[in-house]
Amino acid sequence: CSTYFIQSKAMKKVREVRSQLVDICKQSNLTLQSCGSDWDTVRKAICSGYFYNSGKTKGIGEYVNLRTGMPCHLHPSSALYGMGYCPDYICYHELVFTTKEYMQCVTAVDPVWLAELGPMFFR
Repeated sequence: CSTYFIQSKAMKKVREVRSQLVDICKQSNLTLQSCGSDWDTVRKAICSGYFYNSGKTKGIGEYVNLRTGMPCHLHPSSALYGMGYCPDYICYHELVFTTKEYMQCVTAVDPVWLAELGPMFFR
């Protein structure tokens, strides 16, 4: 963890969540299958659960929520913060309200996924 600047506490949580997902798959008789290095599959899965927490870029590090129109900013601890460019569309897990509305747990998404997964909100 120290070599790759990853918090060991976060990795323990990852291990717990993975274990829970494996148990759920076994109970539901689902085949456990990895997506390998196809990160689009993971991002699409996140988008399917959080399409209502999606935003479109408004400026550098600033987004507007597609459903509510509320302006939001990338949290400085986000991996997307300070990358040099801002993805056009994102999904986030939660908002933190301080001096601004900050999005945490953010990932870039394809706008086509939003239209597929939330057709009642997006076209």
